Amino acid sequence: MKKLFVALTSFFVLCTFVSCDRVVTSDRLPAQAKQFISAHFNGIDILSVRKDGSQYEVVLFDGTELDFTRGGKWTKVDCGMNPLPDGILPANTVQYLTAKFPMNFATKVKYEHKRYEVGLNNDLDLLFDKNGNFIGTDD
Repeated sequence: MKKLFVALTSFFVLCTFVSCDRVVTSDRLPAQAKQFISAHFNGIDILSVRKDGSQYEVVLFDGTELDFTRGGKWTKVDCGMNPLPDGILPANTVQYLTAKFPMNFATKVKYEHKRYEVGLNNDLDLLFDKNGNFIGTDD
């Protein structure tokens, strides 16, 4: 009985340790994530990288926060109050935002469940389908 208790305790401790996020070096990022950062945030150094389960959480020196999947596909880009770099949002999403919100700009985007949630600098969150077509607001 004692051996079973020790084995179960060890198993739970190991599971807890594995599920915790941990700091890793930027060279541990998947190639696709590195390419994305280089293409859209060239010249901005990486401040920290955390691996949380199967996701990487990256913070750049300008405060931008990025999330990537295990394979390196971005799932979140949050530039604080700065505009998102060109090329991240689909072209028709950019056209919609330019036409409907000419005085505002996108500061963050999250991609999940085959849709984009785009945050504007006026704190409005808009939803777009996977093709970048407007589908509503996030209430």
